Amino acid sequence: MTCPDRRPVSSLTLALALLCGCAATDPYGPRSEVDRLVRRGEYVRAVELAKAEVDKRPNDATARENWRLASVALLLEEGRTLSFARQDTEALEKFRAACEIGPEVPQAIEWRESQLDKLADQWVRTAMDWHAKDELGKASECYEKALEYRPDDSRAKNGLGRVLVQLNYRRGMGEKYYQSGLEALSDYWLDQAAHHFSATGKYDNDNERAERRRMQADTLRADDRALQAAEFEAAGQYAAARIEYRLATLFDPEHKLGLEGLARTRKETQAAEFLAESERRIVRRQFDLAIKALEQGETLTVSQKDAFVAARERLHEARLQVDYEAARAMEVDHQYEAAIAAYSAVIEAAPQGFFLDAIARRDTLNDLVAKAILAYDRAQLEADPVAKAQLLEQVLLVYPEFRDAAAQLEALKAPMGEGESGKPRDA
Repeated sequence: MTCPDRRPVSSLTLALALLCGCAATDPYGPRSEVDRLVRRGEYVRAVELAKAEVDKRPNDATARENWRLASVALLLEEGRTLSFARQDTEALEKFRAACEIGPEVPQAIEWRESQLDKLADQWVRTAMDWHAKDELGKASECYEKALEYRPDDSRAKNGLGRVLVQLNYRRGMGEKYYQSGLEALSDYWLDQAAHHFSATGKYDNDNERAERRRMQADTLRADDRALQAAEFEAAGQYAAARIEYRLATLFDPEHKLGLEGLARTRKETQAAEFLAESERRIVRRQFDLAIKALEQGETLTVSQKDAFVAARERLHEARLQVDYEAARAMEVDHQYEAAIAAYSAVIEAAPQGFFLDAIARRDTLNDLVAKAILAYDRAQLEADPVAKAQLLEQVLLVYPEFRDAAAQLEALKAPMGEGESGKPRDA
């Protein structure tokens, strides 16, 4: 559909056409102030005046009609301005609003349909550019956008079909599947049949039998894709299944299995993406983000519950690994009691109370701490400086950072003095 001409007179002509129907019954005569404002292109003032008249006489049908039609004229002019400024989405909203207020106004319908064509064409051309650059994901998104505006656009449907087949091939479906997909889109008999039946319609518009056969071929093609999708879905290949279900709906927009499968696998694909995101976060030890991804994915999935349970177990194990490594660092730093507490926390949180060698390490440190305490307590009761020093050395041998044992030993060694051999001179 071509855009209506943007000559200034077209707006005035439209406005006159909108208002002429109510001029005969207008109590203000054939040239009301609202009429004159619209003729001059002062649409905002016309709407404001018409609204004021409705507020004064809310039961006056003519006043309400003037307001309605002036509003349509204003919306169309705003839409035209936006369209020619290439603000096409905003322009479409204006034209749709105009159609809602004035569904009987031909110009409103023409501009709405023209804008839908324009947007669909823009997205198809953008999709083709991405397709040519081998950016299949972006091309797929653009084809889908085009179909939002024109669900029957053959360029978008055919382009999306090709992209989806290529995407499945790149997802690892293999050369054989790729070839069968190409055949199903070009040389496979169902497509040939649909093509021939469609061609029949071009030369014989009244051939209902050919149209029924074409629809039958499309349904069979959709069934074929849905069956392939079901196999992928059963194998847990949700992204591939979603593509096949989408192809089924391209062949038959009302295909029940295709629509249901598409909705189902769309959620499962999103859930799988969240699952993969959680795995990446776990590897990076970003546990809070991993939990968030798992929570978001679990609300979407029905078929991947076990995978999410396993992911939570891996997350828990990764957290235990971090805590275990922290306990090991405390142990190396001779913070035995802190390490014992950390190992105990790991053991308590671990499934069945086992994680690596945490129990053995905790028990070894408990034994060292007990020996250090025993030797330290004996040293505090020892009156002989030499004997006390020997006991403190035993403490530091098993627990180098135990309390103030090092400071006490240093204080004992200072007055005793040491010979060249390192032994006290009076020993």
